[in-house]
Amino acid sequence: MKINRLENINDFFHLQIEKKEGSSFSDILKDFILDVNNDLLESKKAEEKIASGEVENIQDLLYQISKSEISLKLITEIRNKALESYQEIMRMQV
Repeated sequence: MKINRLENINDFFHLQIEKKEGSSFSDILKDFILDVNNDLLESKKAEEKIASGEVENIQDLLYQISKSEISLKLITEIRNKALESYQEIMRMQV
């Protein structure tokens, strides 16, 4: 997931409106999953650089590792909430 700096709050609302009009929930979810996967791959590369001693800036490498951990936790929680919602719907009596 790409996080860009916003100059003011109006830019944020403008971006949200564009997202709603241009893409469906499944497209947004697919993009988010791809971003998490990319974060995990970059984290693995960062870990390999640290292990091999090819460290130019350890702060950036540790940032990438932390970012991937947080992304993975977030996508796991989204999955858990989706499963809970599905189970709750299946328990409903019609």
